Amino acid sequence: MSRLSERLRSRDGARGLARLRVGLVLLGILVLLAFAASTAYDVKRSYDHEILSASRELENLASALAAQTAWSWRWSDALQEDIVRWYPAHASLPAEQINQFLASRAAGMSQVRALRIIDAQGILRYASNELSGIDVSDRSYFRAQKDGAGVGLFVSEPLLTRSEGRTGVVLSRRLEDREGHFAGVVSALVDMEDLNRLYAAVNLRGTMAITLLRADGTLLTRNPREPALVGRTIPAIAALTPGKALRLRSPIDGEEDFAAVARVGSLPLIMAITRSEAAVLGTPYREALHGALRTLVLALLGAVTICALLKQVRRIEERDRALRQSQKMEAIGTLAGGIAHDFNNILGAIMGYGELAQQKAPEGSSQRRYLDNIMHAAGRARALVDRILGFSRTGLAERVPVNIEWVVSETLELLRASLPPNIRLVRALSTGPAAVIGDETRLHQVTMNLCTNALQAMPQGGELRVSLEPVRLDASLPLSRGRLSAGDYVRLTVSDTGSGIPAELVDRIFDPFFTTKRVGEGTGLGLSLVHGIVADLGGAIEVSSTPGEGTTFCIWLPKASESAKPVAPDARDPLRGDRETVMVVDDEPALLSLTEEILSELGYDPVGFGSSLAALRAFRDNAARFDAILTDEVMPDLQGTQLARELSALRPGVPIILMSGHGGTDLPERAVAAGVSEVLRKPLQKRDLAESLAKVLRARAA
Repeated sequence: MSRLSERLRSRDGARGLARLRVGLVLLGILVLLAFAASTAYDVKRSYDHEILSASRELENLASALAAQTAWSWRWSDALQEDIVRWYPAHASLPAEQINQFLASRAAGMSQVRALRIIDAQGILRYASNELSGIDVSDRSYFRAQKDGAGVGLFVSEPLLTRSEGRTGVVLSRRLEDREGHFAGVVSALVDMEDLNRLYAAVNLRGTMAITLLRADGTLLTRNPREPALVGRTIPAIAALTPGKALRLRSPIDGEEDFAAVARVGSLPLIMAITRSEAAVLGTPYREALHGALRTLVLALLGAVTICALLKQVRRIEERDRALRQSQKMEAIGTLAGGIAHDFNNILGAIMGYGELAQQKAPEGSSQRRYLDNIMHAAGRARALVDRILGFSRTGLAERVPVNIEWVVSETLELLRASLPPNIRLVRALSTGPAAVIGDETRLHQVTMNLCTNALQAMPQGGELRVSLEPVRLDASLPLSRGRLSAGDYVRLTVSDTGSGIPAELVDRIFDPFFTTKRVGEGTGLGLSLVHGIVADLGGAIEVSSTPGEGTTFCIWLPKASESAKPVAPDARDPLRGDRETVMVVDDEPALLSLTEEILSELGYDPVGFGSSLAALRAFRDNAARFDAILTDEVMPDLQGTQLARELSALRPGVPIILMSGHGGTDLPERAVAAGVSEVLRKPLQKRDLAESLAKVLRARAA
């Protein structure tokens, strides 16, 4: 019996071990299948996410660059329309006067190389660069305007100019006599190198391409550059639907690409952004390989190891996502910086010459009214650059006590002028002299962005309520975006009676590029900018929304002290110099000559240099000649801060004023280290230069 019992126990044990082995095998297979299924799901989700993210990025970038290009070229078109209206009544003027008129109009437009008037036979009669007598009757833009009265603005294919032998694009408008008959063409020649430099400033990270085409698909410029393709028609890209990213086989390199196009305002142009499919889908492919290897390892190590590895994988995935976001924000910051630099140079010439002309125009005259409108539009353009820099955080933001009630009140006054008639604005501002430590422009952006979003949520009308009140917290308070500690705060509340936000989207509204609007109606940057500014100021945000009833945003900002409302700018004439010699350094010829002219009017003796190296050589030859230095920051060869360091070493204590429209958040520190006395932000006006020069010269005398 004992032997039989031992056999049975041995048999039962073997059976148990066999069942255990089978169970372990089955468990291993089930775990392997489970992880394989999990990996496949993750890869599919990553695949869908990457496609959606890439599509949104391309659509937004296409829209942003299209808007930038439309803004840049709109001035050229407006200038041509002005000439079309002016010429019929002044056609009898001497050629010298007409040429001077064209030259004066082209002077402030850096992207326009020449303005010209061509007669009905196609002969170039008048030009801002004093060329004439050239026959252009065979050019496409002349034929198009001659044959069609309703063509409007016509953009030519890239062509080689007969006058200078350089490649350019001609923007033209039809010229008619007083009876409405064809009388010729007004044309603006845009240098292709200007277009190439504009788009070359965008950091494409080696995977994207920017292409500007005419409406018929003719390629005007591309980054990366493809000189052999300029002028070639690419119908496959021109046929894409604006505002929707699609896949296509690139007609340029034959590779599979993702592409998005946008119309360039009302211009007959198309902006296309493409990115290679391999770059978009590289992450899902890599994750698929890693997932398969990880599945095998986890199946062998067991359930405990599997859980640990999955947790680690989740951490890695999260890190791969502050990285992708960081790269995205870096690209936008680079784009913003390039736009800001180019815009500020353009605006500097517009605002500077506009201000000089404004001062000489008689009060109450139509000329003064026109110039006032130009300066107002330039101010709006400057505010746009401020907004772009505010998002990219590359601007020179101040940290001073700001009267928050004054900022909100000023913003609402600006907003009130453009409110639709079916919107009622209710305001309740009661913080008095309460101040927050920050920047006036950024606080203005917070209020304006929140109010703009509220208005867009009420297309059928409604009520916009804005309140501002002091609040004291006796204990910490968690909010939907941030946590507040005990203390004194000011609370800005913006409410609307619009469509509301679905609950599943509330957590995403502050993400960069996230928007529920159609492409072309929003970039998804407004609330992201608000969140960044509020967080930077140590505040927090609370959002509450009911679909169909409306949304409320509460912005909490730490109360710092008290600050009086700003007083109006001093209207007295700016401080004048006493014939001090001022070195002016700027690589933009238009801005250099403008600054020299302004300084001369202010009583200084300016000496201009278009090269920082030339300025350094002149200073080495005679350092005592110059009483002060005025230099731009972004220049070839030596940047402004580098030049300042060299000049300070040659003559310690020399007053140096640095001008910059885009220098990064560390520019003030770099400027001080280089010996700079004052930093001015472009675009500058006459009073800015007068006050700054007077300040540094007084400091030297003291």
